[in-house]
Amino acid sequence: MSSEEGHDEKLKPSKVFETFFLISEIIIIVLFALCTDYKLGMGVKDVSTGVVDETHENMQSVYPMWQDVHVMIYVGFGFLMVFLKTNSWTAVGFNFLLSAFAFQLALLIVPFWHMVFKNKFEKIPLNVNTLVVGDFAAGSCMICYGALLGKVDLFQMWLLVIFQVIFYGLNEGIGVAVFYAADIGGSMFIHAFGAYFGLTASYFFQSGKAIEDKEQRAVGGYTS
Repeated sequence: MSSEEGHDEKLKPSKVFETFFLISEIIIIVLFALCTDYKLGMGVKDVSTGVVDETHENMQSVYPMWQDVHVMIYVGFGFLMVFLKTNSWTAVGFNFLLSAFAFQLALLIVPFWHMVFKNKFEKIPLNVNTLVVGDFAAGSCMICYGALLGKVDLFQMWLLVIFQVIFYGLNEGIGVAVFYAADIGGSMFIHAFGAYFGLTASYFFQSGKAIEDKEQRAVGGYTS
């Protein structure tokens, strides 16, 4: 096999991922257009009338918290994962891409499960509260990612994120809508769920080879 043919073989998996990823983004855009409502709930001021909608105060209190969570998800987790010698920059790039995708998906999936358990279906409001919900789901996925870093490629982790967001929303829907659980700080729905989901998933990714680590892919890097 020539070097050019070998190079083409290496590119094939990435092309497959790019195709599926673009298709999924198109589907998400269509679902946002059909299933969400941006008109109310953003705490905005009508310039012509000077009227501020009823959620203005909520916007002023929740938006700073969302900013903090947003920085933690897209900067904190990304640079938290640079400890592996072979996955330093990869971890940051994967973090940005997977968190953004999980965030979009969660804005649709999590409210959907809540509507299922309440048996009341309506358009999903896009406001600062739902943005926080999306980031929380992305944070749970990044906790799971920490258990699998160095063991999976981008395509595998992307597929896992899809499944995790679906079950994350189901788990939160059961806890909030059925059991009325108060999970201050997200210790149950976000951290514990992400950790155990990642540990369970790691069992199916040839854990024996990961423990042996003959290629030393799980060796720490001190210059990260």
